[in-house]
Amino acid sequence: MNTLTAGDLVPDGATIIVEDNADYTVIMTREGSNIRTTTITKSVQALIDQNAAEAADFNATGKLSNMVKVAGIPAELYFQWLREGIVDDPKALARRLNDPDYAKFRTNSLKV
Repeated sequence: MNTLTAGDLVPDGATIIVEDNADYTVIMTREGSNIRTTTITKSVQALIDQNAAEAADFNATGKLSNMVKVAGIPAELYFQWLREGIVDDPKALARRLNDPDYAKFRTNSLKV
């Protein structure tokens, strides 16, 4: 019985598109014994428009559940924040989401 590895199927330096849809493309590149995954967001403006619509519909004086969506961010930005350690640090993530530079990703005016 032959056992194949990713190295047998993907030559060093090769790039493969793993997923491609209207919102993003996921690309995997083999670099020696490592695989680098890159996510490219295609429609950031659509996400910003969706966030703005959700923010406009948000009612801060209404009854809120214990889970409220506060932001929508592109996958590429999420993975960058993950590499920077921001996603795993609740205080750093709150600072980032409350930062006016990232206001277009917010879906309401609540403070995180």
